[in-house]
Amino acid sequence: MLARYISLLSLIWGLFAITSPAQTGEKTEQEKPDTLLTEPVQFSISSASEYILSLIEREKIWRKQDDTLKLSLARLVDHSHEPFDSVRKRLKGFPFESVELAPAVIVTRDTFPLRWLDKSTFIFDTVALERDPVTMKKTLVMKVVDPLSVTYAMMSPEKQSKIDSLLQVTDTIMEVYIDTAYLKSKNIQIYQVSDDRILPPLFPPGRDLSTKFLADSSKIVFSKSQRVIMGGKDSPFYIVPGKGMPDSLFAAVETLLDHTWKRDSIPLYLGNISGQRTPYWLTSQGEDLKRYWVKNANNDSITIWIGNPSKYDLTLILEEEVNVERLEKKKADDIPFTTARPERTMAKLESLKEIPVSWDYGMTSSFSLNQNYLSNWARGGESSLSTLLDMNGRAEYSNKASKVKWTNSGRLRYGNVRTKEHGSRKNADFFELNSQYNKVLREKFDFSSVFYFKSQVAKGYKYPNDSVAVSKFLNPGTFTIGVGFEYKPEKKTSINFSPLSYKNTFVLDTAMINQTLHGIDKDKRSRQEMGGQLVAKNSISILDGLDITNTVRLFSGYLDKPKNVDVDWEMNLEKQ
Repeated sequence: MLARYISLLSLIWGLFAITSPAQTGEKTEQEKPDTLLTEPVQFSISSASEYILSLIEREKIWRKQDDTLKLSLARLVDHSHEPFDSVRKRLKGFPFESVELAPAVIVTRDTFPLRWLDKSTFIFDTVALERDPVTMKKTLVMKVVDPLSVTYAMMSPEKQSKIDSLLQVTDTIMEVYIDTAYLKSKNIQIYQVSDDRILPPLFPPGRDLSTKFLADSSKIVFSKSQRVIMGGKDSPFYIVPGKGMPDSLFAAVETLLDHTWKRDSIPLYLGNISGQRTPYWLTSQGEDLKRYWVKNANNDSITIWIGNPSKYDLTLILEEEVNVERLEKKKADDIPFTTARPERTMAKLESLKEIPVSWDYGMTSSFSLNQNYLSNWARGGESSLSTLLDMNGRAEYSNKASKVKWTNSGRLRYGNVRTKEHGSRKNADFFELNSQYNKVLREKFDFSSVFYFKSQVAKGYKYPNDSVAVSKFLNPGTFTIGVGFEYKPEKKTSINFSPLSYKNTFVLDTAMINQTLHGIDKDKRSRQEMGGQLVAKNSISILDGLDITNTVRLFSGYLDKPKNVDVDWEMNLEKQ
């Protein structure tokens, strides 16, 4: 038997291998490559409506059943089928008041298949099961005779028949095992019928439902009765007692039709001789009159007033006190001539004196707070909290008469960052003062003297050592004084060269701050240099509202290593 079973499996596998698409080289429908639609999609009115309606009815593609797009598409389909005026006419003509009503009972039924596990236990056969939850065991009960006490062959036929009757089956026991754990894992409830009652109950108490088994007990029927007031055969609805139909429906329809009639408007465009169009909306609100100018080819105009007394009415009213005269020929005797010449004298005009504004002030400030949180981030990093304060102030004095300009500015920039591993540390700290005096020599060339000071606010450390400060307020501090010339090739570009400049870098508290870290000799508190300073400033605008400002400050000492140039370059990008 086993050999025949193996031969049968081999035959089936051989047939599968012969007809398999992988062996024959054929492609199944799923293996065919997808083709892109190159032709444009074209719809008719009916096909477009059917396509959109099919998408609306497919609930699985919508995340929310009340999505705005879904409701808008449904309304579009409704409007494409029939205009509002036709719907309004049909609703207005429906005889709500003539609906004949009579009491009735509506019975709804639903049928579910059952599976009986034994004579009194069943489940709903609506879930496919991988295996049978019922196992049946059959036991045969026989009378047993000790074969050693009697020799069967030596007995007479009558005794042998008696012994055979003792050895025959006297009873059969059927045992049914229900795998309740398996059914519970499938969330299947087991019901039992006892004394014409189903336990547990199919429905909670208070539900107006009744149940009934079919004649063969293969299915159960659920019935629900509802008392209603039924309309006549021409009525499209029945009425649940207490709901107030059809009077309430008639009132609601009237309200919505009136609201839609007042809300909707009709666009009307008024065109002139040059092709310009002016929109005007016709509504049912009876708005006030609006003014409109009617022009001819010579750009002469007449004013008219446009009114909208009702939804489909337009009123045109000519402007009051407008007289229209046509050209006509007149005799020369009738034309009046003015012979008197008016007296004319020259009036003396004096130019307005400009009120000078010498000082111009301005201030900008910004504060930013940034928090970064990382949790189980595979690329590394840590959470942080940072702040940054940036304040700029300026004061400018200008005197056009004496060709003098004095510009002063100050800036404070301080930032701090806090992390779990390193604690609180500063990431930006400086303040600076600028003062520049210019005297115009000739166009684009000025005599200039400059003053520049720079230092910091809080203590600074050379991390990871945070016990010894390497800098603090006025330690170090730097100021530069220079005299030279300034060239302005363009409005937003300036080059200031001070060949005679003095620079002083100092550390006041040498007991706490190591001055050698800032280029000062060990036995001194300051470093003084004579040299030249070049400051170049430029501001350009690229794209739309993106400004880039560059400021480069160069200083070289004449006496000590003039090739070593101090460079301070700052570039700012600002987008409105």
